[in-house]
Amino acid sequence: MKFLTFRVPPSRRARFGVLLASGKVLDLTSVQPRQGVPQSLMACIHRGAKGLAAVRMAVAKAEAAEPDGPSRITFGVEEILFLPPLLPGKILAVGRNYGEHAAETGLSTYSRPSGFVKLTSSLAAHEQPVKKPRWTETLDYENELAVVIGRDGTSVPARRAYDYVFGYTIMNDVSAREVQNQERREGNILVGKNFPTAAPLGPWVVTKDEIPDPHDLALVTRVNGQVRQNSTTKDQIFHIPEQIAWYSQAGLQAGDLIATGTPAGVAAGYRGPGSWYLQPGDVVECEIEKIGVLRNRIATQR
Repeated sequence: MKFLTFRVPPSRRARFGVLLASGKVLDLTSVQPRQGVPQSLMACIHRGAKGLAAVRMAVAKAEAAEPDGPSRITFGVEEILFLPPLLPGKILAVGRNYGEHAAETGLSTYSRPSGFVKLTSSLAAHEQPVKKPRWTETLDYENELAVVIGRDGTSVPARRAYDYVFGYTIMNDVSAREVQNQERREGNILVGKNFPTAAPLGPWVVTKDEIPDPHDLALVTRVNGQVRQNSTTKDQIFHIPEQIAWYSQAGLQAGDLIATGTPAGVAAGYRGPGSWYLQPGDVVECEIEKIGVLRNRIATQR
């Protein structure tokens, strides 16, 4: 299943939904009766198998029912505004997890999963503008498969890692490279990765049953239609079980995210004429097989 959070203008109310086979969105916050149907993605994650079973029943009823009457519970994708599918407790990002990406930026790979933290205050939604800070001219993109953690865990063994996965989504790890590089030299990475809208997420979360092998997914990034990144998750150095096992030493909670790294093709690695760094008006499309396309236009931060 594909879960999303959205609103229907002019209402400001956030709704929790699931994408139907028809391509329409079922508003799970409006189905009747509501007993047992999760009212948010976080609630669905926490309820585990019971929450998923309730959603499947609601989907079956909606797909068998007559078209909507006055009280609508389904909407076309073109009618909604996407919100970040969830607000995770923390976002743990894995750096230098593709060898060619590390090489293009002149950095060595790590001996174990390692990286930095993205703040939830930096989240943005599918089709929401990414606001380029005025203090950077090196705004970069990083298309990443993001793992949604499904249950709390500490010191999780790698062999059991997938037991702790709820599903997968896409994150664009937007970066201000010159600030990031300066911070790295000073021993931390914070502002260069965590300004407002630096973490587009979505468009939805796909449950893990739809992606039996997350290390067999094509990953493509386009800027204004031009392919910049073209790789596969097979090329990750540390696979998801190793990432979960390592980061669980800090404690994982249901709803947390692990962003699994980006392949070669970022602007920082480009050595041709001109520049690949992002400018206002550019459109970035991050596509991952079996999930979809996360699309954002670059705007100026006011």
